Amino acid sequence: MPTLTKTCKQNPEHQFIVTNEDQAFYEKMKVPPPSLCPDCRVQRRMSFRNFRNLYERKCDLTGKQIISMYAPVPKGSAKWPSFPVYDTEAWWGDKWDAEEYATSYDFNRPFFDQIGELMVRVPKFSVQNVNSENCHYSNLVMSSRNCYLVFGCVKNEDCYYGHIVWESKNCLDCLYVLSCELCYQCVDCLKSYNLKYCQDAESCFDCSHCLDCKNCNNCFGCAGLRDKEHYIFNEPYGKEEYEKKIKEFDFCNASHMKKIREIMKALSMKHPHPHMHASNIENCSGDYIYNSKNVIESYDVKRSEDLKYAYTIKEFTDARDVNFSGSHSELVCDSITVEGTNIRFSHLCLNGNENITYSDSCFGCKNCFGCVGLRNISYAILNKSYSKEEYEDLVPRIIRHMEQTGEWGEFFPIALSPFGYNETIASEYFPLGKEEAAALGGKWREEKREASYYGAEYRVPDDIGDVPDDMCSKILKCEVTGKYYKIIPHELAFYRTMKLPVPKQCFEARHRERMLLKNPRRLWDRKCMKCKTPIRTTYAPERPEAVYCEKCYLNAVL
Repeated sequence: MPTLTKTCKQNPEHQFIVTNEDQAFYEKMKVPPPSLCPDCRVQRRMSFRNFRNLYERKCDLTGKQIISMYAPVPKGSAKWPSFPVYDTEAWWGDKWDAEEYATSYDFNRPFFDQIGELMVRVPKFSVQNVNSENCHYSNLVMSSRNCYLVFGCVKNEDCYYGHIVWESKNCLDCLYVLSCELCYQCVDCLKSYNLKYCQDAESCFDCSHCLDCKNCNNCFGCAGLRDKEHYIFNEPYGKEEYEKKIKEFDFCNASHMKKIREIMKALSMKHPHPHMHASNIENCSGDYIYNSKNVIESYDVKRSEDLKYAYTIKEFTDARDVNFSGSHSELVCDSITVEGTNIRFSHLCLNGNENITYSDSCFGCKNCFGCVGLRNISYAILNKSYSKEEYEDLVPRIIRHMEQTGEWGEFFPIALSPFGYNETIASEYFPLGKEEAAALGGKWREEKREASYYGAEYRVPDDIGDVPDDMCSKILKCEVTGKYYKIIPHELAFYRTMKLPVPKQCFEARHRERMLLKNPRRLWDRKCMKCKTPIRTTYAPERPEAVYCEKCYLNAVL
């Protein structure tokens, strides 16, 4: 089977390769090779995911005031489809049935027109919140409790202001952390405790301002350390001397923080960087891959095998083009937030689905094609139930019809997304202007004017010791965006316990700063700056950091 070189249908300037292994996978999934390049495919999927934009509206079933990822639609709006939105509890309740919206397949119309109409008719849950408690202001939440403004929140407790925080406790302002506790302003950290301002830390505790450290404790301002304790700026100290020295640094002092950042920046330029962040892997490429095998051009993957073009994945086997998913799944193609076996071109289908194609928000279903909002249903097409024999006769006919219309093998078009492009995670990784998004079929959410506030402007004290007890009643103004924000009681207690300053930026501004610390999800060909071995890395060739191959890097840090 010869390797295919294809031109992206969406962006003709991009060519991409479909390898022999890729073709074998697509044959196994009984789908054609993709028509879009990998970047355009993930952009299309991400355009269906709004993580962090929340709105006030009413539940269309109970009339209760709720928080939702779907903005309210003005009556008579021609631009935005008006679909029912139910409070999460009401959506999972027994007061309605998604099968009531069933329709028969029409072979005289394109499939995407029919599934698009079903997506608008079937009620949507206000936020994705499963098996969780007191997480009303978070989204994409699973098995968590007492979390606030955490998006992509899995098995957490008492966490606040985060994105992709999993299996963690008492963490605040974190991005991509797993199995951490009592961490603040941390990015890409694993299995760590009591960290402040750390990045790429693993199995560390009681550390601050550290970069790429593993199995370290009581370290401050360090980079590239392994199995060390009582270090400051990569210099060793005795325990008593360390404790005395560390008291000289004040996190609430702006000049101290500026000095620390300058030292860390210089240390980062001097310290060699690994061409990829990974451990216990075999035949993998991308970044942040752990305990995995044959994972290619993928990012933030854990305990997986035989994946390609996967982002933020745990415990997957044999899949292509999948995002934000986890928990023992296999044979998945071009899907986002799914769980189960043999899933194709689907979105938000969880709880052990099996043989699901072109479906949205289905849970615990088997043998469903083009379904929306179903729970524990088998053999359904456009939410209409069939016998096994009828289903197995009708699905191949629908696929042949979709092949004729050019729809088969394509994920849902961006035009079917219920969100404005600028509301979605796609805009973060693939920023576009309004006209560019419209050219792809995307809508655009005009930003609502910030509410006016006519009270006295409150200046946040630099020192946490000067913050009054009534701080949570104050209205603060972000020094970056100009937006108003508040401090919640649990947050203030965290700052006091950790002796940290109250932030002078809103959550969105802080999130953007953390995102800038991460490398882009793109691989460049360059050479190890030590031995000149060819490497593929997320560090662009023109960047000033010293980037080493695995062998040279391990020799440098161990």
